[in-house]
Amino acid sequence: MKMPIVQLQQFIQAIRDSGYRGTGSALAELVDNAYEADAKSIDIMVQMDSEYPSSKTILVSDDGLGMPPEVLEIALQFGGSNRFGNRTTMGRFGMGLPDSSVSQARRLEVYTWTGPNDVWWSYLDVDEIQEGRLSEIPTPVRKRLPENYGVRPSRSGTVVLWRKCDRLFFKGEYALIRKLKQELGRIFRRMLSDGKRLRINCDAVLPIDPLFLRPGNNLVGATPYGDVLEYQIRDASAFGGKEGRITARFVELPIDKWGSLSNADKQEFGISKNAGISIMRAGREIDFGWYFMGGKRKENYDDWWRCELEFPPQLDEMFGVTHTKQGIAPSDYLSQLLTPDFESIAHKLNARVRSTFIKIKNDKLLSSERRASECDNLFSPPSQVVKAGRIKHKQSMRITKKIHYKLSTKPLTGSEFYIPKMNGNEVQLILNENHPFCERLYSSIRQEQHCDTRMITKALELILFAAARAEISTEAAQSRVAIEAFRRSWSDLMAAYLS
Repeated sequence: MKMPIVQLQQFIQAIRDSGYRGTGSALAELVDNAYEADAKSIDIMVQMDSEYPSSKTILVSDDGLGMPPEVLEIALQFGGSNRFGNRTTMGRFGMGLPDSSVSQARRLEVYTWTGPNDVWWSYLDVDEIQEGRLSEIPTPVRKRLPENYGVRPSRSGTVVLWRKCDRLFFKGEYALIRKLKQELGRIFRRMLSDGKRLRINCDAVLPIDPLFLRPGNNLVGATPYGDVLEYQIRDASAFGGKEGRITARFVELPIDKWGSLSNADKQEFGISKNAGISIMRAGREIDFGWYFMGGKRKENYDDWWRCELEFPPQLDEMFGVTHTKQGIAPSDYLSQLLTPDFESIAHKLNARVRSTFIKIKNDKLLSSERRASECDNLFSPPSQVVKAGRIKHKQSMRITKKIHYKLSTKPLTGSEFYIPKMNGNEVQLILNENHPFCERLYSSIRQEQHCDTRMITKALELILFAAARAEISTEAAQSRVAIEAFRRSWSDLMAAYLS
């Protein structure tokens, strides 16, 4: 007895685990197919399935060219494609429709038409395959379009229906739709910017540019860094014998404009925790990650620059592209070609970001120092300044009242969290780096690390409690009088500085 090449019941279960990163990556395969069929508009509907309780249905409809029945049969095959091996389009493996569909749903139905009133239908069902009731692609039959999904009329097109969805990455409809808009808006940003339409539950999906150069559902304001890098691959015999050109562009994000955003906003706008390179293949993103950086480790400073690398399908083998089109596994040849340039540029951009943040930090310090200096003429000068002024200008008795302020941090051996010093006309405030005030609060705020308002409020209240506790613990009458005078003076100065 001859053995079949594929044990179908086990194969269908194994193929469900083919490695799609999420529902968005799986749906991207269907969007690819629609755009390659010259679709101008694609609609995705997510809703509960009336026939299968507690299960969601996802429908993808397009106004593309549609398929005749014989092509529909091929499209439902694993590996079936009339474009297999084609290097001029996004797809070339013939796995996208069935593979992506069964990775998310147990039943796939396809309606397609090349002209009005000429709709053909067929399906795949995981349960029927596993039970041995389905071993061949069902012969397409004529069928009316489903009426309860709001399919937009068009002269030709295709509807893909996922039913019995049991592997969606988000159970909640709102969270799923929000995630799909983000993923598909980013993956297909070029097409959407060029006029293609994509909707999810009737809401338009806007392009999302991780380089912050083109308008869309993202901030705009990055500036190009350096020239576009180009690498012409002319001898790729070890990788399929194909030739092609690789391009890469780097950009810098405007720290002066966006650096003051809250941590929540930076995360919402895709600034923080998004350092890396966007990998573009045939005009759509297939990956985003920390590639070709050699020994350069990823730091928070690297959130403030981006890179976009683009290559044609002819170089798929060199980039290690699989049939799911959702990642790369670069060859050693490719890494050796790109890493020296990319790593060098990454170090330079990191240094530029670091330098900018240091400058902004210094500017912030200067703003508080400047404010204190501006307000100082409202108060009598410290006695040591008066004495020094009288000695220096003994003949005219003119007193220099302009006071300057300087803040610095140093590791001090004492327990004080700050020490004030007077150097000529300059008030020097030295914060103790070893004190918890500096370690847990001040340094974190200055470095723009996560400090929510509740934490800052709590710290401020504890500082005031500590001051109050120290004051009421003073027993000597003369000391209490001096502390009360200090408190009144401090309160007056604080009111002037903060007004």
